[in-house]
Amino acid sequence: MNCILCNEKSKNNVNLLGTNLCKDCFTAISTISISNKKYDYYKETIKLILKKYIYSKTILNPVK
Repeated sequence: MNCILCNEKSKNNVNLLGTNLCKDCFTAISTISISNKKYDYYKETIKLILKKYIYSKTILNPVK
């Protein structure tokens, strides 16, 4: 599957809460400095991943 940040297909993907990230992007996110100009972009991306994960867990199915 493709990385959601760089859209590259990689063999070494990391599954972060049901979302695919390549190892390079995962390392970039986990080691970025707060003063870096890409910090806010990564922060917003992580927020979207968390919202998607939480929303999928809160959908109730009365049949189950």
